[in-house]
Amino acid sequence: MFKFDFMRHAGTALIAAFAIIGCAAGAQAAPLPANHIVLPSAISVDPSAGTVVLPLHRGTAGSQTVWYIVTDSSNAADARKRGAIFAPLLAGLRTGCSACVRSATEHAGSIAFQGAPDFTPARVFRPGPTGFPPAAASPGALAGAQYTPFVALGSAVVNAPIVATGDGPFDVVTHRNTQDRVVAIDTAKRTVTLLLVNGFANGKRVVYISTDASDPGASAIERATYVPGLKAQGGFIPIDVVANGSHQGLAFVALHGNLAAQATANNAATLGSSLNVLSAFPTGAAASAYSPLWNVVVVAWKPGAKQSVLTSTAAVAAHGADLTGPGGKPIGPVGFVVNCPVVGYLDSTP
Repeated sequence: MFKFDFMRHAGTALIAAFAIIGCAAGAQAAPLPANHIVLPSAISVDPSAGTVVLPLHRGTAGSQTVWYIVTDSSNAADARKRGAIFAPLLAGLRTGCSACVRSATEHAGSIAFQGAPDFTPARVFRPGPTGFPPAAASPGALAGAQYTPFVALGSAVVNAPIVATGDGPFDVVTHRNTQDRVVAIDTAKRTVTLLLVNGFANGKRVVYISTDASDPGASAIERATYVPGLKAQGGFIPIDVVANGSHQGLAFVALHGNLAAQATANNAATLGSSLNVLSAFPTGAAASAYSPLWNVVVVAWKPGAKQSVLTSTAAVAAHGADLTGPGGKPIGPVGFVVNCPVVGYLDSTP
């Protein structure tokens, strides 16, 4: 069981900032139109239902069958071929974080991974007296040393998280052979339905998915795979997480987000997000600054500060006098990363 001590383990507790608790900041009442979806391969995106449907790919890890999605590629031509987002910063993983990427092979559209996650553990989350930090949290998916969602295929680094293992039937209720975000899977139609996360980028509402984290507490709250090989390195772009907001952040999420529940097709709409602030988005002139691998930065409102919902990195900076890092420390990365590929935006382009 993974237990949190807010002061001793501020970083671990706070990366959990990527919680998926409810309140989608005014959720979209209908599926997103195609011109609001930035992940080209997405089949449907429904913020009101809290889900996205993506193509499902069959692969292997040794003798084991695995099922994976593809969201990003460091190579523009490869991204177009796969229906993925072009994320050139991923190329830097080869030298900047060698443990973050593993070589792989691909034959007839099927990737052979070096390893696969173990989805058999039971995910645990129990809120603490004030919601956050939690009384207990442990991940429901564990990666060994040979698994990372980032694979080197030729000249490209591809983001290909494994979301299920085996040949079925698949457990999308207690998730003993699927990732905890999987709420439906159809290997005949090759589709998988995943829980969305709501957040902000440049003052706009956006949706994304959270598939992996390098911290066990964050993985439990995110319903993501715990991948210790993903390390926080310089050069990963930041994502801002509020620790103690009254309408945003970890404490709010833990109290109101139904985090203890296992995600299912029946309750997906009730599982929300802590409304984190992304520092980049793959649209417009700054699209090349986007990466799905985010360095977690935690901010906390000082006692007596007038709180507001922070929706951009500029807003975080503007409220600098009212914010601090965990435990009164300077604001900065807390030492963990999360793999959160973006899916689309709800209003105007970020």
